[in-house]
Amino acid sequence: MSTYNNLNALVKCSRCGCFVEAEIECFFGYGNLISYEIGDRYEWRPRKAVQNGGRPEEGNIDGEGYTQCPSCGKDFFVKVIVRDDIIRSVEPDSNKKPYMPD
Repeated sequence: MSTYNNLNALVKCSRCGCFVEAEIECFFGYGNLISYEIGDRYEWRPRKAVQNGGRPEEGNIDGEGYTQCPSCGKDFFVKVIVRDDIIRSVEPDSNKKPYMPD
């Protein structure tokens, strides 16, 4: 069973539209409950394929994240943008349907 990492970041809730400081579960890379902030270097599993936590080509990935809005209580998915192994930004993923109904 794989674990995830946590990213603390400001993100716009795709459900209520509020900008919130969210704790985002990141489901890629070396999952070990590591806490990250925007600007941190992301850790990868050595000698593993990307789908198993390994480093993507040139350290670039739009990784999957999941969070719950502290304002409205609804969940939503995000894209965690990593470039050159550095967490650059986070944005709502409008292509991935949340678990909780509206």
